Parts: sequence; structure tokens; C-alpha cells
Amino acid sequence: MSLNNLSPADYIVRGILIGGAVGAFGAMLGFSRSMFWGTGIGMIAGFMAGLTLAKRAEKRAAQLKNKQD
Repeated sequence: MSLNNLSPADYIVRGILIGGAVGAFGAMLGFSRSMFWGTGIGMIAGFMAGLTLAKRAEKRAAQLKNKQD
């Protein structure tokens, strides 16, 4: 799957998964009180990052479309 075919939901899900994994690793390294807390905060941050990436991809696609027209 190329990056051009990703929907906004794909960016959000990818952000949640990566954020949760980073939070879990952070909890294992002692940056958080518990695994649950670290993973939850990581997933929330990943959700926000996924939203941001989706918006940027939409803007980039619109700019490319305008340049081609």
C-alpha cells in the first residue's frame, strides 16, 4: 500500500498503535508509574499525531492536485 492510498482513519490507527507502543516501552524503562498509564497516554498522544498527519496529507494532496490543474 502506498502512502497516497491511505485514508485519514489509517493515519489515526497507525498513530494510536505507535503511541501505545512507545508508552509501553516508556513504562518498561521507568518513565511512568504503570504500564496502563503509559500505554493510555501514549495512545492519546498517538491519536493526536494521527490527526495531524491526516490533515497534513490532505493539504499536500490538495496542493498537488492544484499544481497539476
